[in-house]
Amino acid sequence: MPSSVLIADNSPVMRSIVERAIRIGNLPVSACYLAADGRAALRIAEAHPIDFLVTDIHMPEMDGEELIQALAARPQARPIPFLVASADASVGRIERMLALGASDYLLKPFSVSTLCTRLGKALEAAHAHN
Repeated sequence: MPSSVLIADNSPVMRSIVERAIRIGNLPVSACYLAADGRAALRIAEAHPIDFLVTDIHMPEMDGEELIQALAARPQARPIPFLVASADASVGRIERMLALGASDYLLKPFSVSTLCTRLGKALEAAHAHN
């Protein structure tokens, strides 16, 4: 079952890398939405059905942690499974994001093949729960 994926990262290069990993990995994704910050990602999630989110932590306007909290606080919204891709290696941050429900936490920099593998597993797990 194809998924719609929202990629939230302030780096255009990183958004492109995630899109490329989806293509290279031939992952079951029907639509990719791109956002340069958490606020833009929240607007996209309110306008389109999103099945999975890949988010950075440090972004302008609204960071990744605030984005996850805002998505969870939406009235009558179903939870959106998510994977974090960030350079933030602080144990506290990783623990908080996993506690908020992150399916995985990838530390930047990572290879496209690692991203393909981990994103594929996260999408598979998300489908199994739906």
